[in-house]
Amino acid sequence: MEDTWQPEALRNRRLEQLRATMDDYIIKNTGQVEGNLPVFFGHVAATLDKTFPELDDRTYDNFIDATVSTLLNTTREAPTPEFLEKVLRHAMGNKRRRKGRVVLDVVVALKLIDSGNYYPAIEYLAPHKGYDGRINAAIAYCYYALSLAKNPKSKFRPDDMELHAREEMLGVSRTRAPLNRLGLFNRKGNRLDSILWFMLDLAFTWFPSDPEFYRIGIAKTKDDGEFERRNNLLAHATERFSDDRFFLAEAFNTHVEMRNGSGAAAVVKQMMQQYPDDLEPLYYGMKLAILGAQSRSYASFRKLAILKDFPRHLLLLLDAVIEVMCNHKTESYVCFEEAKKASPGREYYITALEYVLRDFIEGDEEQAKRARSVFFMSVDQYCMQVLKIKV
Repeated sequence: MEDTWQPEALRNRRLEQLRATMDDYIIKNTGQVEGNLPVFFGHVAATLDKTFPELDDRTYDNFIDATVSTLLNTTREAPTPEFLEKVLRHAMGNKRRRKGRVVLDVVVALKLIDSGNYYPAIEYLAPHKGYDGRINAAIAYCYYALSLAKNPKSKFRPDDMELHAREEMLGVSRTRAPLNRLGLFNRKGNRLDSILWFMLDLAFTWFPSDPEFYRIGIAKTKDDGEFERRNNLLAHATERFSDDRFFLAEAFNTHVEMRNGSGAAAVVKQMMQQYPDDLEPLYYGMKLAILGAQSRSYASFRKLAILKDFPRHLLLLLDAVIEVMCNHKTESYVCFEEAKKASPGREYYITALEYVLRDFIEGDEEQAKRARSVFFMSVDQYCMQVLKIKV
């Protein structure tokens, strides 16, 4: 008899419920679990097999990883090396994919870090350097903690342990390893992220002339949706690296996201002063005017764009966008027809865009609202692609 298919969303909800039940059991029966690890992990695997017989291997193994994390974080006393290896052995023995134990090694390393066992933690982390930049940061944290333990008072010159920590952070800067490959540690406020931020704050001081650490931090805040921290980093970065186009563009986009028109306008002004011959600040100026439905401001930037040989077919498309954002249906259609004539070889895109415009012109209020947003976002992405503006 075939198993009844179940939508992924419902399956995930049932998995979360099982996760909560399993965590509650571990917390209430920690001693019993620790004393009989083979039976416990066998029970976990049997429960997964029975409750979710069609569960994919990755999700299955992730559940076991999370179980180990709960167990080690519930254990009150610092676990012995023998106990940790025993936990890892039984966990790996019940996973479907027997190769690679990076998540489990990081879980164990964090437990060792929290108990002050930095050298063993490094041994668990070192084989996975570069897999996720947060692992490198955790290794740097261990070395820095060892340095502080050796020389708790402030010193004029860093010792060998601190130099190791600095070297590891330079590795984070050079390799730009991703910061989201460990799914178990992608939840907000997790221990691995707190270590990363602690080490990034040190790196800002250790390497004040290296903008890469600010790039890493800003990228992380965007992934995590931390506007306040992103604003703080951008404020420091744009002041310290005032001629770096990346930080100015990020500042503009952040102000736009937060609907801070005056802040975005200030960035556009600064970019135009620093890059007077570039098209990027002119485009940002027109984009800001379009978002605010400010026809007069748009016309001013458009005149400047013509003088700088801004691509004509993009200007005509943007003319249609400003009319759409101003809710001028007849005018938007006229402008779009003109843009079509100036866009040979782009029929596929223009045709798709025309369908969106029709929804704006002919649809009801709700359809028109959605179409307006889609029309703007589509042309925005298209313009940035043509102008080679990186985001």
